[in-house]
Amino acid sequence: MKILVSGGRGLLATNILPSLGGQFDLAVYDIDEWDITSVSAGEKMMDLHRPDVVLNLAAITDVDGCEEKADLAQKVNAEGAGIVAGLCAAAGARLIHISTDYVFDGEKGSPWREDDEPGPASVYGRTKLAGERMIFERLAGAAVVRTQWLYGKGGTSFVEKIVKLAREQGAVRVVDDQRGSPTYARDLAAPIIAIITGGLTGIYHVSNSGSCTWFEFAKAIFSIRKMDVEATPISSRELARKAKRPQYSVFDLAKLQRDTGIGMRHWTEALREYLAAGD
Repeated sequence: MKILVSGGRGLLATNILPSLGGQFDLAVYDIDEWDITSVSAGEKMMDLHRPDVVLNLAAITDVDGCEEKADLAQKVNAEGAGIVAGLCAAAGARLIHISTDYVFDGEKGSPWREDDEPGPASVYGRTKLAGERMIFERLAGAAVVRTQWLYGKGGTSFVEKIVKLAREQGAVRVVDDQRGSPTYARDLAAPIIAIITGGLTGIYHVSNSGSCTWFEFAKAIFSIRKMDVEATPISSRELARKAKRPQYSVFDLAKLQRDTGIGMRHWTEALREYLAAGD
């Protein structure tokens, strides 16, 4: 099975493509080689590779940056996703697309199901939701994988940022009123493989299991790394970020387990493995 991959040098790609490469024939491209907002560039890619599946990992993921560059976020996250879906429809290829917990407002207070009504509160969330909708309008048999709080090799995630800050300052202030599930990007490989090989369609929520606040996440990182750091919990209002974050992002993972048989491991187990690998 041949899979054409966009956004091939990002954090998610870096962590999952080694596993996918062991099962599929991959053709991997990043933004400088394939701009998903260009129809002609996409047509050339489809003609060149004639893929069975397109895995769209390309996106503008700078949440605060999207507030300042809303037009660019719309072009890539929404229109670009729609273009890729249209290309797949024309070529008879399947599409696996990555989305986010930011399509929800975070006000529900209990785990989000795939059929819950979205209500994004940021430009990033609105453009990613628009991308989902454009995809399903143009390719009913697409699959959308929503994930959250990603970390892993090949990018600067919360884990690297908080460790760097702690080493430089010896103390950190971390938001304690947003709850989600830290997710080791590598753990998305098995679900994506299962969705591809099983011919699954629709929306799937995929994250590590369990939940915590960002403050609790930071404390776990320091504990595992045996770092003596003064950590102070603060509110989202005190941090004053440009984009509003969902207060509660935890996913209901029942559909994923029902359809694939995959039970996602607890976030603390995944974090220990990731940090041990970096030692």
